Amino acid sequence: MLQLKRVDIQGFKSFYDRTEMRFHGSGVTAIVGPNGCGKSNLSDAISWVLGEQSAKSLRGSRMEDVIFAGTRERKPLGLAQVTLTMADPQPPLDPHASHKPSEITITRRLYRSGESEYLIDGKTARLRDIQELFMGTGLGPESYAIIEQGRIGQILSNKPADRRAVIEEAAGIGKYKTRKRLAESKLESAKQNLARVFDILEEVGRQTTSLKRQAAKAKRYEELRADMLSHLRRAVGGRFRLLESEAVKLALDLNQAQTNFRNLSVEVQTKEQEYTRTQESCYQVEAALTESRARVAELNLESERTRSRLALQAKQIGAIEERMTAGETETRHLDELREEYDRELGEHEAWVALLTHFDEAGDTGPAETGDDDDRDTGQRHRPHHNARDGQLRGHPGGDRRPVPRRRFE
Repeated sequence: MLQLKRVDIQGFKSFYDRTEMRFHGSGVTAIVGPNGCGKSNLSDAISWVLGEQSAKSLRGSRMEDVIFAGTRERKPLGLAQVTLTMADPQPPLDPHASHKPSEITITRRLYRSGESEYLIDGKTARLRDIQELFMGTGLGPESYAIIEQGRIGQILSNKPADRRAVIEEAAGIGKYKTRKRLAESKLESAKQNLARVFDILEEVGRQTTSLKRQAAKAKRYEELRADMLSHLRRAVGGRFRLLESEAVKLALDLNQAQTNFRNLSVEVQTKEQEYTRTQESCYQVEAALTESRARVAELNLESERTRSRLALQAKQIGAIEERMTAGETETRHLDELREEYDRELGEHEAWVALLTHFDEAGDTGPAETGDDDDRDTGQRHRPHHNARDGQLRGHPGGDRRPVPRRRFE
């Protein structure tokens, strides 16, 4: 009979740090503490490491709930691990054997990603291996060795078949019944496999005749295929020789084509150089043409400006010619007036000389008579002066316009 020796817990529910609990294997060990201190977590850890698969039996909604979720002071962990060490108190029969030959260590690990591991004595194992190891010993998630609160009343109120299962487990019969059940399931599977084999044999027997015909056809096919391959080899050989001769001819043609290609390449390079020079010349001519067009545009603009100035000057020259014609007319008129003024001035000088002569004579009578004559003479000549004044002041008809100063110059 195996006895519990040590339990190591780390990251399981409220066990943040690695916790080791040792048991002496005799008497009764009690865990005492207030409500909520984690007493039940120890029994849950033992059930869990023995292979418990129900999260509700461990008082959780998911299996990841058994991993330490963290507190205000401590961060959550990503791994829950429980190690259970059990030993057989009976001494070994061989005195030279190890002093702990029957010690067994079982470990279960659960990662937050959902991966799970089982180890027996540090080696990877399966859940079935752990269940078979403790089968008949009373240990296990559904065995009588771990009875939680309210389980006794549930056992007493269960059906007779359920109570019989607990009694058989306590008596050690459950292990053999489980083996029997597994053996029967294997036998049933073997029977089904045998029936399937018989069916296959019967089907194969029905297909034997067809397979013989197919084998004969396959043999004939192989013979025909061998003949075909021989003929194909001869045909391919002839085709190969033909293609070889064509390849030689094509090689000669290729050499000739390469020679022509090189010659054409040289010619193309020469043409490209000529094209480059021609293009540069075209660019120069185009630049000169552009410059000439700009010069022509400037000359056209200057020509238009010169034409405008010539038209303006022609208008000015026409106006000047008109003024000169008018000035010449006025000059002739003034010359006529000057001749008339000179003639009248000669007459006045003659009269002045005559009057001076009369004044020198000193005769009163004749003088008065002379005065009267002079008065008459003055009256006779006054119209002439008025007429001259009118001519000097303006044209006949009363139009008075000043004589331009430039005309006299």
